[in-house]
Amino acid sequence: MIGQLIEAGCRATPGLGRWYLNHYVSIKRFEKQVRSTLGFPAPPSSIDLLLTYACNFTCDHCESSSHPSAEWGLSFDTIARLIHEMVEMRVTHLTITGGEPLVRKDVFDIIELAIQQGLRVHLATNGSLVEQHHERLARLKLASVFTSVDGLEETNDRFRHHPGAFKKTFKALELFEAMGVSPRMVNTLVHPGNLHEMEELGDWIMVSAATCWRIALALPSGRAKGEDRFCLTDDQIRWVLAFIRERRKRFSVMLSEEVGYLGPWDLEVRSKPFTPSEGLSVCAIMPTGDVIGATVLHDAVYSEGNIKDQSLKEIWHNGFQRYRQPVLPEECYACRYFPACGGGKFGMRVGDRHCNKRLWEGGGTA
Repeated sequence: MIGQLIEAGCRATPGLGRWYLNHYVSIKRFEKQVRSTLGFPAPPSSIDLLLTYACNFTCDHCESSSHPSAEWGLSFDTIARLIHEMVEMRVTHLTITGGEPLVRKDVFDIIELAIQQGLRVHLATNGSLVEQHHERLARLKLASVFTSVDGLEETNDRFRHHPGAFKKTFKALELFEAMGVSPRMVNTLVHPGNLHEMEELGDWIMVSAATCWRIALALPSGRAKGEDRFCLTDDQIRWVLAFIRERRKRFSVMLSEEVGYLGPWDLEVRSKPFTPSEGLSVCAIMPTGDVIGATVLHDAVYSEGNIKDQSLKEIWHNGFQRYRQPVLPEECYACRYFPACGGGKFGMRVGDRHCNKRLWEGGGTA
């Protein structure tokens, strides 16, 4: 609360606001280092819990490489223990995701337990099973829902390898609206294959039951790892940024935080300044029990520990040094934007996509 008041005061003060934005990441990282030095590191505010790698879709870009025959994941008893740990750690938000979490028969019991324990539960789903389970979902008090549409109907269904996916997703949004779940976010991965559809897709989303639209670029993880066909050129990215800026005048649209710091574009395409959150205020728990800082890198090589061997609290307190004291390329420390960027997102650094300054220094500005 104090930090929010300071931020509001700085942003409202002439002359101080721009300085604050330019040093936002450094200030936030310093706050966390002070807390850690004093012996009470801030708990994660939000945790992603991947219930399973199983999914009835096989999307071309899936971060977790999910597929229909994948095993479920952690047992209900283990997840119940984790939920109790989260409450003890004062975690406030839990996102239930996968894979497709609704393929698990006990997903409703898991969500109900988490809500009963005081967690605000968010559901990430492809939407295809919502109508089938809408009565059970309606009895839950979800804090929000997150789904995806990756183009107009033909493009989306081909991309997600599931005929009818487009219609099912928008139907699911209508059902969640009837349940009173809000916000209802739609995520879209923009790439060369659907870039020409963004204007029309935006019109679809604006008149749908969605309340906000999140636009993302390809991540170097899962099935999209090493896939250049998903990558936009710099001019195409600048077009996307300008598109978001214009759409924000009519609808709630934002660029995904995973893209990283965007200099003068930052507040044109987001509602708050960029700041790294991986391993600092968020983490993810994989179906294997591995705890990951970069919630988009679903690979055990980035594990900070496994909840089968340690408590979540121990892992949070003792791990995540690659995020809290990052070792960055020398050019990062010499960069004029470093206080505001902090080296960008770890999840993008592993694919060398973390630096975006060419987007505005190369002729494109906000």
